[in-house]
Amino acid sequence: MKLLTLDFGGTFVKHCMMDENAEITDRGETPAPLDSTESFVKVITDLYEKHPEAEGIAISMPGVIDSEKGFAQSAGAYTATMAGKNIFDLLKDKVNVPVSVENDGKAAVLAEQWKGALQGVSDGCAIIIGSGLGGGIIMDGRLRKGAHFAAGEISGLMVEPGIYEFSNFSATHASTTALLTAVALAKGMSPAQFEISGFMQSSEPADPNLPIYSGRDVFDWIEQGDEVTCRVYSEWLKALVQVVTNLKMTLDPAKIVIGGGVSRNPRLIKDLKEEYDRSNEPFKMFGMPESELDVCKYSSDANLVGAAYNWILHHAAE
Repeated sequence: MKLLTLDFGGTFVKHCMMDENAEITDRGETPAPLDSTESFVKVITDLYEKHPEAEGIAISMPGVIDSEKGFAQSAGAYTATMAGKNIFDLLKDKVNVPVSVENDGKAAVLAEQWKGALQGVSDGCAIIIGSGLGGGIIMDGRLRKGAHFAAGEISGLMVEPGIYEFSNFSATHASTTALLTAVALAKGMSPAQFEISGFMQSSEPADPNLPIYSGRDVFDWIEQGDEVTCRVYSEWLKALVQVVTNLKMTLDPAKIVIGGGVSRNPRLIKDLKEEYDRSNEPFKMFGMPESELDVCKYSSDANLVGAAYNWILHHAAE
């Protein structure tokens, strides 16, 4: 089996060919087609023409997605051009192979269920840390989509009661974007000089005479003991643990796995587990069970792998 697999991100579309063992070949990237529906479709059809061996097309993208009908109720960074569109209808006259589509957070948890850290786990969930907070839930061995296909949209969990603004969403406090933004401001630097994407991206241009800092730089500063960065990091960990704890208390999963590019830093899961253990102390007196906390097997490839598994679940028997 050979699948053309695409992950539509806010900056790039990652694409590859993938087989039934999640082996990746012909990996590449193309700029995100944010300007029009036609551009979105063209990225897919151009790649399809380059890969005549493809037996199917597997898509991961942001938004509230009805994966059975191929309908995008919303589409994250693509909302202006793809919300209200049916991906299957857009492609039916342009490709001759079965197509599947799934929300990117749900694709990530499918990847972990198929080949990753949630193999054999009947009840588990994933938190994907990036420009926002993606998520996915496995219940009774199956992906939980929700009544409106929006289960696992944990970016919108509220932090403080009574504040009904974006500034109070968990994504504004516990995402990678939130960490980089907070570090920049605490150090008196412009967020424009950091690799920040998504809804918190700076509207001012970066100074070409100054460096551009990444999450890797921030973790280097933490390792070096930079006082300001360490203080921000400590608060960020608490915000992330709040999300973890809310999922644990709501879903009672056997395992919660952490993904996203930042999860590749081994320090994160170590520090997060320490903060998580502290958060569990009050629950122990009530005999509340604990959920295991672990890191995802997949990070940058999670959406691609999960998109392929979603295709298999929908079309492998055809």
